[in-house]
Amino acid sequence: MRVRRLRWVMAGLFAVLIAVLGVAPLLLWQSERSDAVRQEFEHDLVGQMEEVLHGEVLGQRPEGFPTWFVNVNDGWSDPYIETEIEPPLFTWVREAGTEPSFRSYSLDGADTYLAYIRPLVEGQGWVTLGETDGRDDELASLARTTWLLGGGLLAVALVFGWLLSGLALGPVKRMLADQQGFLADAAHEMRTPLSVILASSSQALSRPRSSEEYVRSLAEIRSAAERASTGVNEMLDLVRFESGQMMPRMAPLRLDLLAEEVAASVRADDCVIEAELGDPVVVEADMALLRQAVDNVVRNASRRGTRVVLRTRPDGHDGLIEVLDDGPGFDPAVLTRVFDRYQRGDRRGEAGLGLSIVRAILVAHGGGASAANRPEGGAVVALRVPLSRTVFQ
Repeated sequence: MRVRRLRWVMAGLFAVLIAVLGVAPLLLWQSERSDAVRQEFEHDLVGQMEEVLHGEVLGQRPEGFPTWFVNVNDGWSDPYIETEIEPPLFTWVREAGTEPSFRSYSLDGADTYLAYIRPLVEGQGWVTLGETDGRDDELASLARTTWLLGGGLLAVALVFGWLLSGLALGPVKRMLADQQGFLADAAHEMRTPLSVILASSSQALSRPRSSEEYVRSLAEIRSAAERASTGVNEMLDLVRFESGQMMPRMAPLRLDLLAEEVAASVRADDCVIEAELGDPVVVEADMALLRQAVDNVVRNASRRGTRVVLRTRPDGHDGLIEVLDDGPGFDPAVLTRVFDRYQRGDRRGEAGLGLSIVRAILVAHGGGASAANRPEGGAVVALRVPLSRTVFQ
């Protein structure tokens, strides 16, 4: 819900920003066009006046805007074009003085006009009057166009803002979903050992018991506590890796010797673990972390099969260690997700974080991890680590 609200806020801010940036030129365009329309109308009035004066010289009276010759001194006016409009001609000419000017005029609050006054001498001059309906309609049309374009720009900006904010918040939503899934899986994983601890302790305390029964209850509690402790440590390790708090200390490392050491140290009932002899493979890695990853994969494989083999070899610019087992292999339905958190590889697997930590360790080294089922049966997990620079010198 918070992410959705944030998305609307981001989309709104983007729309407002784009609208402001877009409306400013739009308003400037409207202002310039409006000024041009007004100037064109005023130019027509002035042109009418010039035609009247030219016709006066030739003894002609042109048609067009109503025009008067006004003599304030003697109190009379002569209309060059007959009209029923009676504007305040004397007042305009008297107030104009000796400089040409424009005056607005409204008749009964409905029709509007613009007058051009051109004085000749003190108290005498010409007046041309033009109805402004056409000009005002054009100005109103410009205003409507501006509002429509501004509204369209705002709507388009809002849509693009919504899409862009969705793209920007996509990683955040995935991160939050991962966190929620992680917490849910962690709570589910911790529920079982805690339930065992509560059940065993309650049963032990329900009535007096023999020392053997107390020992058995304590053993169950200890086993559950160890499982819970392991789960908590794995979660902390995974969080440290994914947040970048735990960085490997890189140094040249013999990958083949590491495989032999892990094979010799892991003990599993009814399972033989061995490392095949191979050529030296020197990688750039943190020994403790890489050993943890290999040990985790080997222990996971030993729970599924009766024989586990570790092979090492160079592969391009990487060193490769493969852990092969003769078990049932991974469930094909989840093979591509075996390195995800709390993902079972098969029915024998435990719902833990082991392989997720393995992948995190390998990614921190600049390598990777992959899993596959072998054609002859069993599974193979491949861990890839960049070779040491000394190999290329």
